[in-house]
Amino acid sequence: MKTFNTKYNGYETLKSYIDDNAIAKYDNILVQVFSGIGKKEFIEDLIKNLKLLIPKCKIIGATSSGEILDGNIFENECLIAITVFEKTLIKTISINEKLVDYQKGIEISRQLNFPDAKVIISFGDTNINGGDFLRGINSVNEQVTVAGGIAGKCNSNDETYIFTENGVVKNTVVAAVLENKNLYVNNKSSSNCIPIGKEHEITSVQENILKKIDHGSAKDFYSTYLGTRINEEISRMGAKFPLMIKRENRYISVHVLKCVGDEEIIMSSKIALGEKVRMGYGDYREILQGARDMYEKIKDCPGEAIFIYSCDSRKNLLKEMGAKEIVPVSSDILSVSGFYTFGEFNKVNNTNIFCSETMTILILSEDMDARIKIDNGIYDEYGYYTSEDSALYNLIKTAGEELNELNLKLEEKIKEKTEELEKQYFIDTLTGLENRNKLIKDLSVGKNNKLVIIDIKSFNDINDFYGNTIGDEVLKSFSELINLYCTQNNLKGYRINSDIFAIANNEGVKEEFIEKIKLLQHIINNKCLFYEEVKIFITVTMGVALEEESLFEKAEMALNYAKKNRNFFQEYKEELNIYEGIKENIIWTKRIRDAISEDRIVPFFQPIVNNSSGTIEKFEALIRMIDKKNGKIISPYFFLDIAKKSGLYKELTVIMLEKTFEVLNKTNYEISINLLFQDIINSEIRTLIIDKLEKANDPKKVVFEIVESEGIENFNEVTEFIREIKKYGSKIAIDDFGTGYSNFSYLMKLNVDYIKIDGSIIKNIHKDKSAELVTKTIVTFAKELGIETVAEFVSDEEIYNKIKELNIDYSQGYYFSEPKYNIE
Repeated sequence: MKTFNTKYNGYETLKSYIDDNAIAKYDNILVQVFSGIGKKEFIEDLIKNLKLLIPKCKIIGATSSGEILDGNIFENECLIAITVFEKTLIKTISINEKLVDYQKGIEISRQLNFPDAKVIISFGDTNINGGDFLRGINSVNEQVTVAGGIAGKCNSNDETYIFTENGVVKNTVVAAVLENKNLYVNNKSSSNCIPIGKEHEITSVQENILKKIDHGSAKDFYSTYLGTRINEEISRMGAKFPLMIKRENRYISVHVLKCVGDEEIIMSSKIALGEKVRMGYGDYREILQGARDMYEKIKDCPGEAIFIYSCDSRKNLLKEMGAKEIVPVSSDILSVSGFYTFGEFNKVNNTNIFCSETMTILILSEDMDARIKIDNGIYDEYGYYTSEDSALYNLIKTAGEELNELNLKLEEKIKEKTEELEKQYFIDTLTGLENRNKLIKDLSVGKNNKLVIIDIKSFNDINDFYGNTIGDEVLKSFSELINLYCTQNNLKGYRINSDIFAIANNEGVKEEFIEKIKLLQHIINNKCLFYEEVKIFITVTMGVALEEESLFEKAEMALNYAKKNRNFFQEYKEELNIYEGIKENIIWTKRIRDAISEDRIVPFFQPIVNNSSGTIEKFEALIRMIDKKNGKIISPYFFLDIAKKSGLYKELTVIMLEKTFEVLNKTNYEISINLLFQDIINSEIRTLIIDKLEKANDPKKVVFEIVESEGIENFNEVTEFIREIKKYGSKIAIDDFGTGYSNFSYLMKLNVDYIKIDGSIIKNIHKDKSAELVTKTIVTFAKELGIETVAEFVSDEEIYNKIKELNIDYSQGYYFSEPKYNIE
């Protein structure tokens, strides 16, 4: 084989060259055209002339931004490389422009996928995504080498074109395949731009129009690094400082073509949204040294023809030094040709990839003994760089490598820490099972559609009786049992919290899942857990939800329903109306919040009558809600428990204290205010009470009623509170006495002023001897301690007469008055 390279200057000169070299006599001829003249008529005329002069030739060509011939760079010229083969077969095609670029690559491979195909030389128009195109080729044939690149242009007014012997096309690709099992194909490349600085992200881009990097404008990014906002200077320096994009584990450089306005920059190749980039640095000396190293490598390759497809930015960068990066190839019988592209095709690590800022070389030979001669003397011209130039480059390169190494180490540390934190976030430390966070995540991505939540019955009793150490061992043993059973039955176990576990599954029918879970429950309930010599038996309650939305929530509802109704197994079903109670809670929580924000929580006052005089001496402040729609009064029976469970109770206590003290400062009556144990231990409530007492006109009129059943047995906290408020002369009443813990012993220690006998006793006192006896005992004991008594729930005259008979000091109830908004 042999290659004849010449400039095209019209029909006559071309005819003379072809005739002089007897080219038309060969059967297998490939003509590559590199045209710096971007005129369609010119190219069509050239194709016509070639077909007349070399009827058997196959043609593939592209417009170029610079032409390479025998160590020289030209512009606005048209070069022709005519390669004649002895045994290599050639086929050329152009691909339908309507196909997407990836599909274009697939079609190229399919149509040119011959058994002995060694290389595809392909040229694409400027709107082709080279990466997608080559990925299409690779998907069909990874063995073939692809060379060539994207058409360029010298003048902004010219068009880019690609063509074969069948005509000129746009917006697509053309290709030539060389088929010969004895054709030797080698390709090399030299890039030599290095990444420097930290990594950034492309956050706005359209094709090759770069808009934003790290959410800031592309021009601001370059201005920061290059120290200028002048468009012409950024465009000029952009070739030396390209963007380095990491693709397929190597950096690809994309350089600046032109700045547009105050924000956008047109780049030499398309960039994808989200790609990671670093600023690059292209050094003359390193580029030339890289080329020298590349030429040294090709000396050992079989070679009869060399074609160079190099990036336009390298031409611009090296223009002031001529063509020094290509001159080392020199021979009397071998000439070199090629062109400058807007992106190059090259095979690296057995994969065809799209490059930029790269010089690629394709070496062909039908003779395995043929070698390329390198003119080593030319290397002397590479030595004009000063030691300062070399030091500067090495400084930048070394600093960049050090920074990159530090970044890699930091990334590794971050990865390790992330994995550690993720493990902590998703794994229960005591049992090793995945936790509630992991279950919620798995459910959110649809991993499971069947779920059971398991509650160990009365587990707190185990902790209280045996201690937390043994309790933890029980949980570990229980987890091991769960994990083993799940492994054997293709289920997934989780620990939700404390003594709550879950098992999930996404396979099989629901009946099979229920059967497996019920078998597990039977195993657990009949299993004895050992810790040293301690034998512990446990039982579990299960709530199941199957193929439901809000799977976790509904499994919890089923579990709560089972516990409430003393069942051990409950499947969630709509007809159980489990969800209705939840909805009611949500509705009431919103009503309470709205009432608080709209000032519709108010105190109502119920009188307390002196049984000796029959006159009203005191009042009790009772909380009420005013209905927004109709103004009706809502009893705390409907909202107080929900307020406690929803975390709104403290706000209600604050409102009652504020509003009751306002009334206290305007009346001469004694008023009692209800407090729960949780109010007494709340520092904010305690502080508010003391503040109100300090500012009150007469704090002696204040009575605090402590509910007897709500933690009053916590003696120390209660006595401390009583001691504190007694300093102001305020009084203490024990409310609902006779229920709950009903302990006379602590009355002897608490400095209380009143005992309010619970209404459940008083309402039956006139007809129940037991109630009468309990009341007599309370009254007698209270009198001995000097404590006055109040009967609650006095609803009629018969009860009132009985109360007076039993020598109770005060009465309160609807017999006298219902609670009212104002004190009269």
